[in-house]
Amino acid sequence: MFPLAEERHRDRNRRQRADGEQRPAECAPCIRAKQSGEKEAGADAPDAAGSGDDGDFGDGHVVCLHGHFLSTIPGMRARTKSLNPAGKKHKFGKAWMHEHVSDHWVHEAQRLGYRSRAAFKLIELAARDKLLRPGMSVVDLGAAPGSWCQVLREQLGPRGRIVALDLLPLEPIAGVAFVQGDFREKATLQALEAALAGHKVDLVLSDLAPNISGIESADQARSVYLGELALEFSSAWLQPGGDLVVKAFQGEGFAELQGAFRARFDKVHARKPKASRDRSREVFLVGKGFRPA
Repeated sequence: MFPLAEERHRDRNRRQRADGEQRPAECAPCIRAKQSGEKEAGADAPDAAGSGDDGDFGDGHVVCLHGHFLSTIPGMRARTKSLNPAGKKHKFGKAWMHEHVSDHWVHEAQRLGYRSRAAFKLIELAARDKLLRPGMSVVDLGAAPGSWCQVLREQLGPRGRIVALDLLPLEPIAGVAFVQGDFREKATLQALEAALAGHKVDLVLSDLAPNISGIESADQARSVYLGELALEFSSAWLQPGGDLVVKAFQGEGFAELQGAFRARFDKVHARKPKASRDRSREVFLVGKGFRPA
């Protein structure tokens, strides 16, 4: 489906093996998605296993893998015991919750009726880089809980066309066509393409992020891979002159991802919106002016 991105991902895996780095069982990167209630987790809430990075990979929620899926991965099985059998409260969890309930952007999202604080990231990006205009056609990858779709619905007007995709269910939003599934799977991609009905789009947004393994280099590679998938999808579905916004994390492979953007867009910017947590390495790559190959 995405041969260039998959080949780059295999190359990174081979380099990691050559370096002798311990990695989790090899599989396609697990996608994390945002959930409602504004617990923008994974990274913002330090994970119980202690990744040691305190929040680099997050504003999305870790999607828990089902036992059946785990059983299909060599060396993996469904977890049957609690990560915290003593039932003790984790000091980092308490610190994150305090930060969350006192967060300015969380309060603003609640006040204005947005489903998550992530809405303000898109609002800032759109204003700075002139991304949105009435009547546009937009694809939103990693859309749940739907705050970006809310912003799109507000700014595109009644003639705007929005197709959203996520692993998690999305509470309906008027005027938004939703596809639920894994972006990496052929059936999901076919459903997304069917929703587009052969019509190319003006803007692709990707807020996809990887599940955290606790091994920083593996997590970073998976993040870059998801960015490459979004870029390859955009290369097939963007109108000439269209734009692409992709969540990314600064680290190994980030410069190469930027270079791939520059090969397809007239202008490329790395933006860190004010609503992105200061401690996170999260940035958004903005490609302006798509050039078809």
